[in-house]
Amino acid sequence: MFELSHMQIPSAIPDWSIDAWKYLPKAPGRPKSADGLPVIIMAHGLCANKLAGLAPFAEAFASMQYAVVVFDYRRWGASAGTPRHIIYVSEQLEDYRTVIKHCRQQPEIDPHKVILWGTSLSGGHVVTLAAEKELNLTAAIAQCPYLGTGPPTKLSWTLVKMFWKGVQDVLRQAFGLYPTYIPAVAQPGEVAYISAPGAKQGMLTMVQNQSDFPNEVSASSLFELPFYNPLASAARITCPVLVIAAERDNLCPLQTVMELKGLSPRVELAVLPCGHFEVYTDPMREKALEAMTAFLLQRTSGL
Repeated sequence: MFELSHMQIPSAIPDWSIDAWKYLPKAPGRPKSADGLPVIIMAHGLCANKLAGLAPFAEAFASMQYAVVVFDYRRWGASAGTPRHIIYVSEQLEDYRTVIKHCRQQPEIDPHKVILWGTSLSGGHVVTLAAEKELNLTAAIAQCPYLGTGPPTKLSWTLVKMFWKGVQDVLRQAFGLYPTYIPAVAQPGEVAYISAPGAKQGMLTMVQNQSDFPNEVSASSLFELPFYNPLASAARITCPVLVIAAERDNLCPLQTVMELKGLSPRVELAVLPCGHFEVYTDPMREKALEAMTAFLLQRTSGL
């Protein structure tokens, strides 16, 4: 049992609030800790928002007596910020830090027990943040994380068109014009941020209503990920990190996850026999949650 409420968290930019769900466990008869509840802070991956399959994970954590805060980045989902649907890695990392600080100021939360959770691109974010000693994190969970290496790309006419649209978008935004958008996901061979086999169908299976996933992203966002390498911070990780990897992941390769594990003794690994998007639905979601539950009970001292 849990209570679900909405939060509006002030961001680093005035009037741009971060929209979040807050889950608080309800356990009649359970003694309340004077220090508050441990909290798990969650955000989604590339071009997605909290409506895309995060609720089952949050509900499972709340049932374990964790407070859970699930947020959308600025410019995405229900959070404020314009232009919409632009990826700025630095901005997303800053939003995580903002939510961490906000949670630590809440009386129902133990400021000394903060756990980060991320998936795909945000999985890379939590690996990056786990290396920031000043955050003093208790633990982190990274599901199918992007670690600086994506799907292999080959020179093609489609790639040329994508690059040109990205350049157009950079120029348009430099002059204050409306961004040029491309689909976030599409079929192989089509212009999109992700066009790997199964990506479009996989993304759509995460949402109950297709309208919950605006399938667009600014074309210049294509230039963000090539310069983002969470693996570079691996040797500085300061807290236990569980990585849930998909054996047949065609977006965030298993090989890169193995490199991460080799770079830090704090990284633990669970490999599931599935593809990138299968971890968001049962039966693989259930198996992922089993691994996460065991990790949390062992590494975060529960309550």
